[in-house]
Order: sequence, then C-alpha cells, then structure tokens
Amino acid sequence: MKNSLRTHVQSFGSKLSSMIMPNIGAFIAWGLITAIFIPAGWWPNTELAKLVAPMLRYLLPLLIAYTAGSNVAGVRGGIMGTIATIGVIEGSSVPMFLGAMVMGPLAGYVIKWFDRATKNKVKSGFEMLVNNFSIGILGMACAITGFLVVGPVMLGLTGILNSGVEFVLNEGVLPLVAVFIEPGKILFLNNAINHGILTPLGIEQARETGYSVLFLLEANPGPGLGILLAYMLRGDAEARKTAPASSVILLFGGIHEIYFPYVLMRPALIIAAILGSASAMAYYQIIGGGLVSAASPGSIISIMAMSPRGMTLQIVLGIVIAAAVSFLVAYPLVGGKSRKSLQEAEKEKKMLKDYGKSPCKIVFACEAGMGSSAMGATGFMNRIKQEGITVINTSIDTIPADTDIVVCQSVFVDRVSDKIPNAEIVVIHQFLSDPALDELANRLSPVKQVLTPGMIVLGAAGDTRKEAIKRAGKLLVDAGYVNNKYVDKMLEREQIISTYIGMGIAVPHGTSGSHEYVISSGISIIQYPEGVDFDGEKAYLVIGIAGKDGKHLDILSSLSSILSDEEILEKVKNTDDKMIIYNVLSNIN
Repeated sequence: MKNSLRTHVQSFGSKLSSMIMPNIGAFIAWGLITAIFIPAGWWPNTELAKLVAPMLRYLLPLLIAYTAGSNVAGVRGGIMGTIATIGVIEGSSVPMFLGAMVMGPLAGYVIKWFDRATKNKVKSGFEMLVNNFSIGILGMACAITGFLVVGPVMLGLTGILNSGVEFVLNEGVLPLVAVFIEPGKILFLNNAINHGILTPLGIEQARETGYSVLFLLEANPGPGLGILLAYMLRGDAEARKTAPASSVILLFGGIHEIYFPYVLMRPALIIAAILGSASAMAYYQIIGGGLVSAASPGSIISIMAMSPRGMTLQIVLGIVIAAAVSFLVAYPLVGGKSRKSLQEAEKEKKMLKDYGKSPCKIVFACEAGMGSSAMGATGFMNRIKQEGITVINTSIDTIPADTDIVVCQSVFVDRVSDKIPNAEIVVIHQFLSDPALDELANRLSPVKQVLTPGMIVLGAAGDTRKEAIKRAGKLLVDAGYVNNKYVDKMLEREQIISTYIGMGIAVPHGTSGSHEYVISSGISIIQYPEGVDFDGEKAYLVIGIAGKDGKHLDILSSLSSILSDEEILEKVKNTDDKMIIYNVLSNIN
C-alpha cells in the first residue's frame, strides 16, 4: 500500500512538472527580459519592457495549456487546451498559471473522449469537417466554462495560496518549508514541487514585487553539494571516486538527481539536506532575496542569471551557506561502506535477467526525462557503439511500448513495471559509475577476439617510450577494447615501474585500479625494428595489454610462454607480414 501510494504521488507530480518543464526556456526568456529591461533592471528600456506583461499574461499560460493538452491528446489536445485557457485568462485579473494547469489537461480529456466516442463512426469524406468543428464547438464550450466558472474559482484559489505564502514570509517560518521540500526532492518529486507548485506561485509574487524567494527554495544546489563534499572526504572508495564529478554536475549542470542516491545510501543524510536548505531560506528571508524567474536547471549559472541587479553575490552566498551547513551535518554521518537495504537488493536481484538479443532499445528513464536520464543515456551511448542498439532517454510516463531494457533508479521500479511490464529493468544507484551499467555493457558488447590483424602495426619508428605507449593504447581505444582513460592509466603504470620485461619486449598496461576502463580483453602489437628506449633497454615489440575480469595476468603469461621461443621471437620482431604475427599469437585468450 505504501509503495502504491508513493507511485501514485510520483505519477501525479510527474504530470504536474511535465506541463511546465518543456516551457522552461520561455520562462527564462521572460525572466531575462524582466531582469534586464524593467525600470529596476540591469539596462532599463521602456519600450522593450512592454514585452513583460503580455508574455506573463498570455504567452506563458498558453504554452503551459498547449503542453498539458498535448500530453493528454496530442496536437488536438494541445489546441483544445489553448482555446480553453483563453477563457480562464480573461476570466481573472491575474496570470492564470494554475488555471492553465487545470484547463489544459481538462480540455485534452474532452477531445480525447470525443475522438474515442466517434471512432469509426464518421462517414468517409466527412473526417475533416468533424475534426475541425469538434475542436471549434468543444473548444468554445471549454473557453466559456473557463471564463464563467474555472477562472473565478482559480482566482480565489490563487488568492488563498498567495495568502499562505505571505503568511509564511511575514511570520518568519520560511525555513520550516525545507522539512517538506528536501524529502520531496529525494523521493523524486523535485520537478513537481518546483515547477508544479513553486514556479506558478513565484511568478505571481514576482509580478507584484519584481522577484520571488520561491524560485530559490528548490533550485538551491547547496544542500546536495555539502553532502557530496562530505562523501569526497569521508565516504567509501566508490563514493570518493564519483563524488567529485557529481559535485561539478550538480553545481554547474544543475542536475539535482545526481546527489539523491548518496542520500538514499544513508537516509540519515536527509537531516543534512533539510538543515542546509533551511539555513539558506532563513538567510534569504533576512536579506529579502529572490530571483526574477525560475532557475532551471538549478545550477549556480542559472541562479546567477536570474538574480536581480545588485543581488548576485548575496544570492550566491546563500548557496555557500547551504553547502557549509549541509557539509558540517553530513560529515559525521558519512563513513565506512555504504549498504543497500535488503528489500532493495532483493528487488534488484529479481529485476536483473539474462539478455542476449540484439538489436534492442534501451531507455534511461527518470521523472522528467531530461537531466539525469539524458546524462545517463549519453554516457552509455558513448560506451556502447554497437549496430542495432538504440539508447534514448524519456520520462517514466512516456517510455515507448517497444522498449527492451529500462534503466532507472530503484524508486521508480514499481512505476516502470506498471508502465511496461515486459521490459527488463536495470536498477542503478549512481549515474557516473555503477556496477549495474558495467554488467549491462558487458552483456550487450559483442565478444571480441583478444587479437585481430588490425591491432598489429609493423615497421614503426621514431617514437619515444611515451609516444609508443600512447600509440599502443590508441589502437585499443579505436578498436573498442578500452576507453580513453585506460591510456592515461597505462602511462601512469609506466611512471611507477617500467613495463619492459626483457627479450626486447615491453608490455604497457593499466594500473591495478584501471579495470573499470576495460570494455573487453585485447592486445595491440607495434613492431619497432630500430627499437624504443625503455629506461636504457631497447624494446622491439611494444605490446599493449588490456585484461577484462582479471585476465591481464593470463594474457601476459600466454605471451611470455609463446615468445620465450627465440626462433618465434625473432620472426615476430623482423617479419614484414602481420599475418605471421597474428597466426603466432591469435590463440591468446
């Protein structure tokens, strides 16, 4: 029952945010025009400031309405939602964001119902007539309903909500809002809270005062940043490795989902997020700070761009305060090896199944289908370069029916199972480095030979030791055995100890911690007739080695065994036919 309730809440929140998020660019455009050209802006301009009011009253609500209606019934639903929302706009004296969020989907459902009721019942040749007049008549009815009924009701509701906001601000209890916002974010309601609730209310407040603190309540990356900094200094090895990159993505990319798994690993860290957020809210309330429009994504760049003139440094200081408080609270709570819950581990075990077919469609899914899922899909797509495999990102609610594999976080498993029950679900915890993604990549990657003729270069000359290692590594990278970072690890190994093993052979390979950069076991062979200097020794064969799943030593042992025969070694060193080398060494595995 608890999971079912959470699933329904997340689904509702996703529908709210899906009306706003596709139009964030328009909100930013309005915010920039406001911040720059109004009398209190950066460069006041009376003529250009005339754009502010019509964008606020008509453009933004109508975009929300079209998006909401099209989410329900495609283009016809979008048109219906737009027509209906004109009624609530003209039936009220304030911008009707909440009205658009009601009338948009409502009108979409009306036309969807009509289309279902008349399906296969319209006589041939009358389809266009019915389609056009159905939208015209039903749209008119919805617009009148919006004008006479919904507009006044939403006006009253907006007044009540604004009174609540004023009460919170006037009574100095704004920091208490963090108790609801931060847990809501961690439960993947962040976009629903920010864009479904705070953005419409913030726009109304900004219309009156020029800016609103509501735009800063959810968008502040400071609470998550403090937690990631604590993991960087005191987390387990895996967390320390991924936390720095996650911090950069959070602070500058504004993808808040990046820190949620770190909190879920240690639920007590929600206290750090709440206190960090509450501290920033208290500070913003004291200074009377706010933004002119929604900052999305919630990065320091977006927040600075939406800051009113003369308040940029004060706004950034709120991020610093949130991060500092969150870090101080999180630091003693972070330490040792993080553990997954038994329930979560069992769920993962049940969801993971053997998958050996290709082609296939892989979908990275998150609440809004943008930030975190886009990042995950891009990274995985660059990793899996195999014909027939498609990797995309979507929201949970728009996963295509022909999806083979869905990659998502554990909190979304129930919703994904309900949405597309026949797909495999791969549960991940971290977007940058996750064992589940490694396992999936291994299953999907075609089996490679350890050596192919294309991995052999004859008659090379003029390279230094470093250049020879890079060349051997590049062969491995280009053939898909390793990624670029493995080459850096090969150079790092050479600085620790020379990989020259005698007999005119050098075997550059990665350090002990470089296995994560190996996609498949393989070797590259470069023949240097004149030799390459390896710390005073001449290497006539430079053999790059990449071992998957601990096979590095097996490959090295096989090479040593074969090349210990002096006759074979001399032939390999001096031949001008790469197939001779391939035939000698192709059985290495």
